[in-house]
Amino acid sequence: MHNSINNNFPASSGTKALDHFKKYAGFYIPYIIFVVIFIGLIISNQKANLHLWLTSFNSPSADVFFHYYTNVGGSIPYWIIGGLLFYRYRLAFFLLITQLASGLFSQFMKQTWNEPRPIKYFAENYPNIQLHQVVGEHLHSSHSFPSGHTITAFAFFLALAFFSKKPLQHFLYFILALLVGLSRIYLSQHFAMDVLVGSLIAVAVTVSWQFYYEKLPLKWADGSLRDVFYKKNR
Repeated sequence: MHNSINNNFPASSGTKALDHFKKYAGFYIPYIIFVVIFIGLIISNQKANLHLWLTSFNSPSADVFFHYYTNVGGSIPYWIIGGLLFYRYRLAFFLLITQLASGLFSQFMKQTWNEPRPIKYFAENYPNIQLHQVVGEHLHSSHSFPSGHTITAFAFFLALAFFSKKPLQHFLYFILALLVGLSRIYLSQHFAMDVLVGSLIAVAVTVSWQFYYEKLPLKWADGSLRDVFYKKNR
């Protein structure tokens, strides 16, 4: 009797959160490892020393790769979202809201703190130290905290993970997001703290939106622009 009664109650928020974590563990577990490692590095090292150490692992091939790959955290997700309108409104809509919400949060924090970027920080505090610079990379000097590219990438790839079922894909999405975050440090556009906090913002916003999104009646979202063009051509 007790078991049948308990089964009639809706799952608690804690149970839902645990089920959610298990479902996307391929993304969350390596992400937690990344967060723990970065927190440890930030706590145990001085800001400038940590940045110099992280950027010391450079090479000509890495210069080229990160110079171009960092753009994945720029406008590229919005172009992909535009293309997804022809596939399914639901996916495009979910991705767009995560991008806009996390982006607005990012801009608010950037304007509030307006922390100097590495190029300005080192010029003011360690003028004798020359940062590793990549040819063709324009270094910004202000609004370092948090990293907007990292927020964009983590929000985008975590959102994609929510629409896939394979743990291997979830892990791949994490790696793709992480590489954008690492590129911001490698290119001396941001410090480790900027990247860490940026990823936390993106994950928090995307997960919050996902839990709310599940409750929305979105029957229209199962269509796409293909349906519109198909009807017009009939």
